Amino acid sequence: MRKVGVTGAAGFIGSHLCERLVNEGYEVVGVDDLSYGSMANLRPVLNSPRFTFAELDCTRRRPLRAAFDGCDAIAHLAAKKIPRFGGVVSTLEVNVAGANAACGVALSLGADLIITSTSDVYGNAEPPFAEDGTLVLGPPTSKRWSYAVSKMYDEHLALALAEERGLKVTVLRLFNAYGPRNHLSWWGGPLVTFIEALLDGHPVEIHGDGRQTRTFTYVTDTVDGFVRALERPEARGEVVNIGGTETLSILDLAQTVQEHLEIPLPLRATFIPYDEFPGNYQDVRHRVPDITKARELLGFEATTSLADGLAETVAWHRAQRVPVQTVAGR
Repeated sequence: MRKVGVTGAAGFIGSHLCERLVNEGYEVVGVDDLSYGSMANLRPVLNSPRFTFAELDCTRRRPLRAAFDGCDAIAHLAAKKIPRFGGVVSTLEVNVAGANAACGVALSLGADLIITSTSDVYGNAEPPFAEDGTLVLGPPTSKRWSYAVSKMYDEHLALALAEERGLKVTVLRLFNAYGPRNHLSWWGGPLVTFIEALLDGHPVEIHGDGRQTRTFTYVTDTVDGFVRALERPEARGEVVNIGGTETLSILDLAQTVQEHLEIPLPLRATFIPYDEFPGNYQDVRHRVPDITKARELLGFEATTSLADGLAETVAWHRAQRVPVQTVAGR
C-alpha cells in the first residue's frame, strides 16, 4: 500500500492525516469541496511531490473515481456533523451519498477503505462503549440524532458490502478529536467554542448542567488510529473505537481551558438549558470508549495528555489572531 486517497483532506483531521501519510512516504491524493475545509490546513503538504489535491464534491462518484485512480487505499473523512442549528436533510444526504460513493470507488479499485464513523452512534448507551454493544438513540423528533443515524447507515452499508461483495473496509468510531486546524466555530466542538469565547472576552456557553462527560483525543492520536488501521489487513471487516481514556465533565473542561488561557477563576460561564434549543435538542450524558479492541487489534493507545494537547491547541488559536505584519516600502 503506497498510494492513499483521502476525502475531507482540507478539513481538521483530514489535513493531519495527509501530513502524517506524506511524511511516512506515502503518495497521497486529497479531495475536498472546501465547504468546511481550508487550503491553509494543507500548507505542510502542498509543495510535496507526494501530494496532489482536487477540489471536488466527494458525493459525485465518477469524479471521485477519477481522482483516486491507482489508489491502494481510501480514507473517507468528509461528512457533515450534528445539525444543531438546521440542515438535517443536508446532513443525511451528504453523509449517505458520500459513503455510497467512497464504497463504490473502493470496490471498483479493489482498494482498502477506512470509513469514519462517530462515538455519537452510541447515543446514551451505558459507558464504557464497546463496539458490539447496544446503541441507544433518541427519537426522530430530535434532529440531533440525524447525524448518528447517517453514520449508522454508513456502517451498515460498509459492513454489508464487505460480506456480500468483498469490500475491504474498516469502520473507525472517533471520540472527540481536538487540536490545531479545527474549524473556528461550534462545528469544531466544545474546546474550540470555549477557547474562542474566552479569547474574545466572553463567557463560555455550557449546555445543560455541564456535568455531561466526554473523552477527548488529541488529533495526532486520532490520526495514529487511521494509519494503524490502514496498515493492518486484519482490521478489515471490523468496527473499532479510536479515542483516549482521559475523561472529564464539560464543566471541568471549561475550567481547564480558562486556566490554560491564564484567565483568573472563577469560571466565566453562561448556562443554557436544553429546552432553549430548537428542535427538541437532546444531549449525550456520558461518552467514554472501551479501547480494548483498538489496543489488541491495532496496537493503538492515545498517548497525548489533555494538558499537553490543550497547550498545543491554545497556542494555535492564539496564533490565528496574530495580525499579519507589513513592512513599509515592500
